[in-house]
Amino acid sequence: MKKLLSVLVVLIAVISIAGCVGGQAKPQQAELVILHFNDYHAQLEADKDGQGGIAALASVVKETRATNQNVLFVSAGDINTGSMVSDKNDGMPDIEIFNLLKLDATVIGNHEFDKAPAVFAKQIAAAKYPYISANIKKDGKTAFTPYIVKVINGLKVGIFGITTSDTPVKAHPLKVAGYTFTNEIETAKEMVAQLRNVEKVDIVIGLFHVGVGDGAGPNPANKIAEAVSGIDLIIDGHSHTEMKEPLVVNGTPIVQAGYNARYVGRAVISYNKGAVSLKEWKTIPLNIKKDGALVGTAITPDPEVAAMVKKYADAIKAQYNVKIATTTAAFDLGDRLTRKQETPLGNIVADSMVFKARAMGIKADFAFTNGGGIRKSLPAGDVTRMNAYEVLPFGNTLAYFEMTGEQVLELFKNIGAIPLGNGGFANVSKDVRFTLDTINKVAKDITINGQPIDPAKKYIVITNDFIAVGGDGMYPFLKTLTFKDTFIDMLEGFIEYLQSLPQPITPTTDGRITIIK
Repeated sequence: MKKLLSVLVVLIAVISIAGCVGGQAKPQQAELVILHFNDYHAQLEADKDGQGGIAALASVVKETRATNQNVLFVSAGDINTGSMVSDKNDGMPDIEIFNLLKLDATVIGNHEFDKAPAVFAKQIAAAKYPYISANIKKDGKTAFTPYIVKVINGLKVGIFGITTSDTPVKAHPLKVAGYTFTNEIETAKEMVAQLRNVEKVDIVIGLFHVGVGDGAGPNPANKIAEAVSGIDLIIDGHSHTEMKEPLVVNGTPIVQAGYNARYVGRAVISYNKGAVSLKEWKTIPLNIKKDGALVGTAITPDPEVAAMVKKYADAIKAQYNVKIATTTAAFDLGDRLTRKQETPLGNIVADSMVFKARAMGIKADFAFTNGGGIRKSLPAGDVTRMNAYEVLPFGNTLAYFEMTGEQVLELFKNIGAIPLGNGGFANVSKDVRFTLDTINKVAKDITINGQPIDPAKKYIVITNDFIAVGGDGMYPFLKTLTFKDTFIDMLEGFIEYLQSLPQPITPTTDGRITIIK
């Protein structure tokens, strides 16, 4: 470990020098303004109601920099994946704009690994800000910049990154191959010691992508704060939490600012003769509306950034803004409801998988897919190819298992054990009915095509390639079975199914999943 830390000191020296402005003397008193966002997920554009978007975020950043001397601007991870405009351009429009806005750092989120390794490497090379994470290793060595030191008007600010250690199952396992993720708590202890004792920083900030509450990883931010002293502020992501006030654990405030560029967090840290405290924190809504009324102050999207977004969006929309269906009402994702219960959106996605498999001659008995792979609502009214893409943006293919009834029962044993809110929550096709007893963590009263499971019968079970190779980690026994990848695009099957239905399509549930809480 001593050898590793000595190497890190050498690596970080360049960053420390670059952050220094003229070697100012340390002030006795100062305030540091930190703007932060998390789980941005490629939301270049505002939604159809004008909510969110990177141009509104840019306005807040530019105005804050213009009116404050000491400003940090950081991302708590998951810059990638969510809009066709970004995804079809390998995330380069977002990086171009974050370069313009002088983003100081981003921690690596699990969705950074959605891209092929060569694309992720291209993103890092294009960024003028560091991608940091201290607990990702490759070949026994720290794979990315573990921390940075910024000198802002004489104050030394250390920022270290932590990425959720269950990334190998949250991201596509094949795209994370070769990386290992060390324990978040132990790594945080090492980083605080390094920054306090070696770098001699005045302020320590943890830039985490681990989450709090529902949707958090195995070592959430509150658990790290409880075990690790010496962090002045934790800026977190991963769980998409819309906080109203900081969560304070062991004297360390933890903050998070929603998701999808809907809010930006604004923290003010006070430094007074060595004493550091969080003076104030709030989230700034980016033209968010509740019950039709604007929350907070209207923000004019930055015209320079808006023009950059329009350039990319126009090119993509010319290809993909093609109507494929009509709905009577939105198929609503809500607060990630496909991870918690039966929904019209989860139903129609799972039904499309069986539809496409059968159309290709596969005698599918039923399908299941992970709720975490369903990312956006289908809108009310006209539905375009772009809308469908944003529901299923990961490029998954249909895969299937030939199972005995006994193995299907084992599958449902796995399904019953999945906590509500987990990305592995099973959304099933209409061929299946079951009761999920969350008290005893079992799935019961299971029928397939109206019949109880026959242990001796053979079944063909459709899923996606992410689940088939162990993604989400909720179906460990699948690793013992052999699957067949059809290489049929799950998205294209979804689009074809939407087109095949009588129009307009009405969102419905049919009781295929009953939940006992």
